[in-house]
Order: sequence, then C-alpha cells, then structure tokens
Amino acid sequence: MDDAEIQLRLSACRPNGQDNDDPCLREAMETLPCRPELAAWFSQEQAFDRCLCKAISEMPIPENLRAEILAAAKLSAAVPRWQRLPWLATAAAVLLGGLIFVIREPEPKQTSLAQFETEIVDMFDHMKTEGFGLEHVTGELSNVSAWLGNQGAPKPYIVQPGTKEARPFGCRIVTWRGQKVAMVCFGRGNQEAHLFVVLRDSLNDMPANIEPQKVEHVDGYPVAAWSCRKCAYVMMGSSPETKLEEFLADDSDLK
Repeated sequence: MDDAEIQLRLSACRPNGQDNDDPCLREAMETLPCRPELAAWFSQEQAFDRCLCKAISEMPIPENLRAEILAAAKLSAAVPRWQRLPWLATAAAVLLGGLIFVIREPEPKQTSLAQFETEIVDMFDHMKTEGFGLEHVTGELSNVSAWLGNQGAPKPYIVQPGTKEARPFGCRIVTWRGQKVAMVCFGRGNQEAHLFVVLRDSLNDMPANIEPQKVEHVDGYPVAAWSCRKCAYVMMGSSPETKLEEFLADDSDLK
C-alpha cells in the first residue's frame, strides 16, 4: 500500500476502536510505526473525530422531533426537507465539516532552516511587542533541560562556549506549525539572547554542524544556527543591537 491508500482507509476509521478488528483498517494501522507523518495525521484525525462525536452526542433532541418527522412525511415533496427540519441541517453541516477535515491531505511537516528562522524571528518580534512571560524561571541550565523534558519539548543538548559566560534566566515553550519548540533565555551583561530548539527532523536542509558557521541577520535581528543528531538550534539576539557573537564564542572567531 502507498500513503494515499493508507490514508484513504484510515479516513474511514471510527475514533473509539470500533473498527480495530477490521482487517483492511488493521493492515493500514500496522504501517503507521514506519510512517511518522501519517501516524501524526491519523492521531489528529482521531482526536478531532472524538470531539465531533462528543459534540453531536450532546446536541439536544427536540421534544417534538417525532411529531415533526411524521408531519413532514405528509407535506408536499416540493417543500425542501432542510426547511422542515432546520436542526437536522445544522447537524449535517457539522458532519460535512468533519468529513472534509478527515479526508484532507496531511500538512507537510518539514521546512527549510531559512523559513524556520524567518518564522521564529517574526514570532519573537510579535511576542516582544505584545509582551510575554516565562513558564519556568531558573538560573541553571540543567534545571531548564529537566523542565523542558517533563513538558515533552526538545532539550538544549548542545550550547555554545559563550553561554558559559552568560546565564540562563528561564524558559518557555512556543508552538510552531503545531510542534513544541523550546525557548531558553540567556543574559550577559545588559544583553539578552534567546535559544530556540526544535527537532532536527522538522527541517529538511539542516546542516550537520555542532557549531554555528556565521551570524546572519533576519529582519534586522542577529541569528545563528547549529545542530546535533536530534535537534536544531537557532539563537537570536533580543534586539538588532545584540552582539550575538558574545553568546557563541569566547574569542568571537565567527566568520
């Protein structure tokens, strides 16, 4: 089976395990461990379907439903059924919306490093304008990693030498394209920088560099990137004037 056939089969799977014994659906579900993107899509579909079923089950049944149905059967066929049973039209619209949601294509999970940097800078600039708080305040990097791990977010496995002179003062989790991204905040003197950590598999062109090759500017902000086997890291200054090199290397030997 290719991905399209698997998705077609799974789109018919009811959300509460009613179809687990169906051989066609079971065969499709058994392929999911080898297809992480489809597995994520299927998990989202099942969660939505459960919410949809719950909403419909809580929809009140009109007290005069039986009488309306019997009366409608006696009306002229020229009268549209939706006009006779308006509540049914509403329910049908909800179900149709759910069907469209179920059969949609899974969204692409990967993007380029440049696009990630642009979107993260834009996100931070908006957060900075609106004001934001930290979800966990600490001055110890080990404490930062432990808290992020407990929240199911990527952890900063590799930090640069310059951060040894700087100190973390807290962290939080931001959401980017439906994924958890760790945001770790560092201070050095009167400057601040923010490290964003995302799973490396989310980016399709992340170079295998454990050290940043250079500092670039994205929408005016200084930005540098590196990676490890599991994660990709993007550090940016909190303002265009931030000397980001001081957070990266002791002797500032970046290109």
